Amino acid sequence: MNTPFQKNFKNLCMKLGKNNDAVYGALTIAASKGILRPTFTMMDKKQEKKSRTYTAFREGLTGVVAFGSYLITNTGVNKLAHHIAKKANKLDKLPQLKSTLSLISVSLTALFVIPGICNYATKPLLDEFQKKNSKRHESLQKPKTNPTFTNLQYNRIYNNFNSGLRIGGGL
Repeated sequence: MNTPFQKNFKNLCMKLGKNNDAVYGALTIAASKGILRPTFTMMDKKQEKKSRTYTAFREGLTGVVAFGSYLITNTGVNKLAHHIAKKANKLDKLPQLKSTLSLISVSLTALFVIPGICNYATKPLLDEFQKKNSKRHESLQKPKTNPTFTNLQYNRIYNNFNSGLRIGGGL
């Protein structure tokens, strides 16, 4: 019963289990939230378009910022863990130190870094996005003309109006 899929799945699980780092879960959540939440928000037709646009933009930006922040802080924590282990002369405890510091960095990044960056960047980026979007939308619109009905067109519309039930025959 060992199919190639089962072998590959087992290998993947074994590799992830050996290097079980808190940042992997955080990156997965950030990526899925950054993609799925804006998609579902824009599909909700019960909300106003402006509200949906702001919410979707904010959720997408949060996902992108979270993903980048987790990568950057994790890289810094790994370097810091190596430095701490070397100073304490405990290089044999480096994997446990990295794991602990990774969990702490993910928590602190989620509490302080991501909300701070998003609060600072959302308004200017959304304004810029809406400017570009409105300019593109205006260039795609055709100039509106005001149609006027001539007497002949009015007579066609008025005379072709039928009410009631016609039995048999053509139109």
